[in-house]
Amino acid sequence: MESNLVQAVVAVLAVLLISMQCGRALWYVMWRPYAVAWWFRQQGIQGPPYKILFGSLPEIRRLLISGRANALDAGCHNYASLVQPFFQKWASDYGKTFLYWLGPIPAICSTNMMTIVKQVLGDRTHLFQKDYLNPKFEIILGEGLIFVNGDDWKRHRRVVHPVFNQEKLVSMSAMASECAQQMMERWFAKIKNGNDHQAETDMLGDFDELTLTVIARVIYGENNQDARDIFQLLQEVRDLTISSFLDPPIPWFRYLPTRRNRRSRQLDNFVTSKIRRLIHERLARKDTQGGYGDDVLGVTVKAWSEAGTLSVQEIIGECKTFLAAGQDTSANLLTWAMFLLSSYPEWQEKVREEVLRECPDSIEVHSVEAMGKLKLLNMTLLETLRLYNPVPFLLRKTAKDTILADIRVPKGTTITIPIAMLHRDEDIWGADANAFNPMRFESVASRAHPNALLSFSYGPRACIGQNFAMIEAQTVLLMILKKFSFSLSPNYIHKPTNNLTLAPKYGLPVILRTLPI
Repeated sequence: MESNLVQAVVAVLAVLLISMQCGRALWYVMWRPYAVAWWFRQQGIQGPPYKILFGSLPEIRRLLISGRANALDAGCHNYASLVQPFFQKWASDYGKTFLYWLGPIPAICSTNMMTIVKQVLGDRTHLFQKDYLNPKFEIILGEGLIFVNGDDWKRHRRVVHPVFNQEKLVSMSAMASECAQQMMERWFAKIKNGNDHQAETDMLGDFDELTLTVIARVIYGENNQDARDIFQLLQEVRDLTISSFLDPPIPWFRYLPTRRNRRSRQLDNFVTSKIRRLIHERLARKDTQGGYGDDVLGVTVKAWSEAGTLSVQEIIGECKTFLAAGQDTSANLLTWAMFLLSSYPEWQEKVREEVLRECPDSIEVHSVEAMGKLKLLNMTLLETLRLYNPVPFLLRKTAKDTILADIRVPKGTTITIPIAMLHRDEDIWGADANAFNPMRFESVASRAHPNALLSFSYGPRACIGQNFAMIEAQTVLLMILKKFSFSLSPNYIHKPTNNLTLAPKYGLPVILRTLPI
């Protein structure tokens, strides 16, 4: 009798628990979104209607698919119709600030929001959390410095920051120079074996290889085959994740036993096991060589082994983060810079003249001070980042109820910063906001908002690797400009595409010619 009573009580409690969980789920996916939409409507903010569970994702999918067949003229730099047609449409339909839905998660976006940007990324950044657009992105990007929040972010940054000091930047410039030289030797051979003293090459593919070699050395201290294996695995995970881009961003979706999810977990296990092995090798190296190494892996292993500052899982997250974020973005910056210099030969010649004048000796390639003299090259890279920023938008999530630019925003709301559109705001950049004009960066005072370039974010959580990325790009372009002239191949199709970062969908075929000695 007593046993039956216990079983009955347990059964009742189980039913109550299940009912409570179901009730919470129903509130989350059905009733709460309508309450939030009403809350924002009272403040004059509207947007596309919420669809149960999926939110605005079906409309995003439809608009992306409808624009797939389109391509742009090579002189057109406003690619929002290809990459962010939904933001463009909703801004037109509902005004510059609108509400949309990432599944059942409310998201605020504004195409005219420098006040909000200053609050979210600057003086009130502690009220916001970095967030994945989709939980599956964690497999690719890792729980590293970019995505941890609060005290965890401060702890990670203290460990990783020394990797990017001035001395290391000089070393990284030398790495980039060596890799660029190897790439150019292949180009010289192509031209020698080709016709008309010229050759065609895909810059995106070449820069992918170059930046992978450099970032592998930054993380692992050498051109490690393990880094390449990890990168290849993460690339496959990226492709799987992109195919799930429009899945509802609800954590339990990634646990469903679909073929895609099973493969993603399998790849993640492969990556994790490889990085764990590298960690154990560094621990053994301490005994034989007296140190862990001064690369990312070395400093994070030291922080775990000697101070307990990071866990093994956090080391794995940092290695993933730096490989995924440091390779793709750098390759795309170089690719788009070459696209613009190929498209505007007068600027290519101006920058080349500056390079030959300020850095006539090859040894100056490794000098960070010499890079400071290359004003036109730096302005060209900044304009490249403005027009073709590697990341088209940033996301933050409110950690508590807050007020943004007089908008009352509830906890858990995603704030979307549409960089690609803000970088073309005529109120900030002038009437020629869609044109290529590096001279706009000649003076910070010439811009209405000096912090409007958001390529490396802004404020306390700005990208820790921004100096490295710029020096790597300057070094590589400096070396190319000294030896080659280049122009767009007639085979080039101008179709910027967002695959986590912005890249030319069909690569960047360029015609190379050697310069007379």
